[in-house]
Amino acid sequence: MSDLVPGGNVPLPGGPVSVRVPGGFDVSALVTDEGGKIGGDADFVFYNQPEAPGARLRGDTLTVDPARLRRGAARVTVAVGPSDPGTPL
Repeated sequence: MSDLVPGGNVPLPGGPVSVRVPGGFDVSALVTDEGGKIGGDADFVFYNQPEAPGARLRGDTLTVDPARLRRGAARVTVAVGPSDPGTPL
C-alpha cells in the first residue's frame, strides 16, 4: 500500500489498483491521454457515473484496471473532495 501526498503521482502497477477514501468524501476520476485531454464524457467517473472502461467507483473505492482503459488512455487523475463543505481534507 502506498500513501499519496496532495498533488502526488505514482505509476500504476501491472494489474488492477484500488484507491479507498473512507469518510465523508467524494471520489472522482478523469481518464486522459498523453496530452492531458479527455476523450469525452465517458472519461469522467464520479458518483452519478460510476463506471468508465477500466475504471469503476463503488462507494468509497475507485478501482482502475490499466489493461481495460480506453484506447489512448495514458493517465488517471483521482480527485477527492469533502461531501460536506464543513469537512476538512
